[in-house]
Amino acid sequence: MEYRIEAIRDRIRPADDLDRDDALATIRALARPRLTGSAGAREVEEELRRRLVALGYELRELPFSFSSIPGRFGVPAAGAILALGTAAVATQLLLGRGGGATLTLAATLGGVALLAAAARPATDRLPWGRIEARNWLAHRPGARPRFLVVAHRDSKSQRVSTFLRTASGAVALLGTLSLLALAAAATVDPAWRWTPLTLAAATLALLGGGTLALSYAANDSPGALDNASGLAALLGVARRERDHDDVAFLLTDAEELGLVGARAAARSLPGPLAVLNLDGLDDEGSFLIVERFGWPRRGLAPHIAAALLSAADALGLPIRRRDLPLGILVDHLPFVSAGHAAVTVMRGTLRSLRRVHRPEDRPERLSGRGAAEAAALVAGALALLRRRPGNL
Repeated sequence: MEYRIEAIRDRIRPADDLDRDDALATIRALARPRLTGSAGAREVEEELRRRLVALGYELRELPFSFSSIPGRFGVPAAGAILALGTAAVATQLLLGRGGGATLTLAATLGGVALLAAAARPATDRLPWGRIEARNWLAHRPGARPRFLVVAHRDSKSQRVSTFLRTASGAVALLGTLSLLALAAAATVDPAWRWTPLTLAAATLALLGGGTLALSYAANDSPGALDNASGLAALLGVARRERDHDDVAFLLTDAEELGLVGARAAARSLPGPLAVLNLDGLDDEGSFLIVERFGWPRRGLAPHIAAALLSAADALGLPIRRRDLPLGILVDHLPFVSAGHAAVTVMRGTLRSLRRVHRPEDRPERLSGRGAAEAAALVAGALALLRRRPGNL
């Protein structure tokens, strides 16, 4: 699918120094620890409310309630189960008990799978750790939105970065699969223990699971990149789109605790909508259009991707499409599951992931360029999408 840039080239305005300065000032104003329900979260809410009202938007609150326990401690619990289980599996393998190792590994993986399956219903129904939260929907008075620009406003911290957590998940998976192969071999021949390989596989699984066990959610990261940068870009788009009543802006809460706010919004908002989620916009690297997720892969939005690619070409911005890595969660996922066309726009490098969810994610590490250029990119894509029949 292609769009004719010439028809709207005069409507695509690159980010200038004023845009970058404004984006940086916004990031500095919003970057503070703001886990859902905290004092910092309430302070950021007031700042965002003031800025959106000043731009002439109406704000509608969309309340929801949830338990924060699965979002804060689900991954650590899974990591602990994996670490303890694989230690027991390795011990039985070294003793030549292939059948016992196989059963123990099956129980370990079953426990992790059960924990994952129970996370969503537990978030909705657990009576402990409940938080009354709210999403915000901002739009022009009397608007009938067909496009939705989204950014989450909460932050969290972890003892390990997103980069290390993702790498630990891959290491744990490699170690577990290796133990599975060794257990199958030992079941056939108890003498076939492959002691060095067993120790190596167990070490990988223990390191990966142990690192995941440290990944509980706390409130020590200023969250400049994740996601004050996305909020700054959303406000930049809102400033550019003040004359349009077909676009609304959704500021979700509790994204860092399992996409809870986006799930609540996706169930209640009318559709279909074209959803552009803004999350993690560094100053370096290519822009990423993140679409497909899960296994099997699903969630293509070719018309949104084509509009973003064409707008980036007109603006001279580097951009590419990619699938969402397994283990990463972003707010466009619930919208796809609810039947909306949705993508996430990100920007960064592997170095960006090393400071996400860490105290090092400070506004001093950003210039505002990434957020300002993202606002220009999304506004250009919206102008192109409006020329598509049916707007979707």
